[in-house]
Amino acid sequence: MTQQKYNWPAMVRDILETAFLPQADMAVKLEVSQQSISNWLNHTRNPGAETIPAILKLAQDTGLDIDSYEPNSDFDGIATYMKKNKARELVRLFDLYGRMSKTDKQKFMNFARMMK
Repeated sequence: MTQQKYNWPAMVRDILETAFLPQADMAVKLEVSQQSISNWLNHTRNPGAETIPAILKLAQDTGLDIDSYEPNSDFDGIATYMKKNKARELVRLFDLYGRMSKTDKQKFMNFARMMK
C-alpha cells in the first residue's frame, strides 16, 4: 500500500472531527507523536507504512468511506493545467478545496449550489 494512495490530511481531519477526537488522543491510539498528527494535517509529512493500516482501521471504525479519500485524477489534471497557465486565483481555490475535509467540501458545494 503506497503512502500517496489516499488524501491523508483530509482523512485524518475527518477522523478527528467525526470521532470528536483530540489530536493527542489519536496519537495515543496510533502510537505516534502528536506532532506526527499535526504534520499529516498540515501536508508536511505522510504517515509511515507501519502506521497506515492503523489509520485505515480507525477511519473504518469511525464510519468513513476510505475509498472517497483516493486521489482524483480529474482534479489533479485541472490543477496542473491551471498552475502551468498561471490561473493563480483558481489554483488557490483548488488548493484550498483539496485541503478541505470531506465534511467541509460538502458544505462548500452546498453553499455554491445556493449561490446559483
